[in-house]
Amino acid sequence: MITCSLEDNLIQKSDFECIGQVAKHCNWEQLCVFIREQTNLWLIPKIGYCLVNKIVSNPENELIKKIWCGSEYECTGKLMIHFGLKRVLIHASYAAYIFRHGYIDTSVGVVQKINQDSVAAPINELKSIMNEHYRNADMYLEMVKDYLCTIKNEELIKDCVHFDCKNCGCGSKSENKDIQNRNPIGKNITKWNYGDR
Repeated sequence: MITCSLEDNLIQKSDFECIGQVAKHCNWEQLCVFIREQTNLWLIPKIGYCLVNKIVSNPENELIKKIWCGSEYECTGKLMIHFGLKRVLIHASYAAYIFRHGYIDTSVGVVQKINQDSVAAPINELKSIMNEHYRNADMYLEMVKDYLCTIKNEELIKDCVHFDCKNCGCGSKSENKDIQNRNPIGKNITKWNYGDR
């Protein structure tokens, strides 16, 4: 019999501590599915299988640990930080989980999981939370890419950096200060002068 297991999950339930309430309340069986899905269909297309393979094959290598877990680094005299590909994958996996974990595939079709003590969150709110975590994942990924651009000539990964590196990575990506934009709605307040009517 042929078995088809090419990969192990790169992150575990404990890695989700301090990311929402998922570490306390999640359905690990479902979260496991989303970790594998987001690794294969979201992360690998963004950074390439070569780099993921280096992470899996060299977990004790110091350079790989910095890529995976994050590090401080200096670039043209400026102290920089990135939080690692692990953080990227955590947010992408949580985004998928938060949006879809309330739906269960049963023998009579897909149903929404609701019990007597709770009401399911509206789909637009779940979508907003999902999008926020995908944005977080993308921003963390840009930080990691900046770091990778500074080390792109290291022997272990020199054939794995296939994205555009400008200015050797130091601030080559636009510095987005809008880290957690939850789309606030606002308008200018003006004083109404009744005499001008």
